[in-house]
Amino acid sequence: MSTALDEELISLRYYAQQQCSRQWVHFISAMFAEFEERVDPTEADQFLETLGGRMAQSLPLRRCESLEELEDDINAVLEGIDWGWVRIAENGRFIEIVHGAYPMVPQDESRRSWLVPLLEGVYTEWLNEQGGDPSFTARLVGRPRVPGSPFSFHYGRHE
Repeated sequence: MSTALDEELISLRYYAQQQCSRQWVHFISAMFAEFEERVDPTEADQFLETLGGRMAQSLPLRRCESLEELEDDINAVLEGIDWGWVRIAENGRFIEIVHGAYPMVPQDESRRSWLVPLLEGVYTEWLNEQGGDPSFTARLVGRPRVPGSPFSFHYGRHE
């Protein structure tokens, strides 16, 4: 089975087992639509990335000795807040982070997901706290093939 298909099956299984809280969907959707109309996209991304860093600080990880331990610890945190699953692997000069079954809120498809800069901030903070180089960041690689497909991030030095 291909990795992409395997990742999509993991996400589908996750979504089938979880219930999204309907009470917040319309509020969050409206809030981000208004936010995007009023704030420059670069400033919006910076704000969301900072917010992600704060979120990571409020959900600290234990000190991990391997990428496998780190993946397990992040998955435990994500499961606790119903934010999906992650796979982590070395990929040349980067650490690759694949995040699937993330929260989905309806938004303008022409704009990159508000969740991307938030997760970039979360992963940058978590990996820096594990002893990563303070100049390293997590950045999205490519775009998901279809809405709901896993995001792929690279953590390292970006040119």
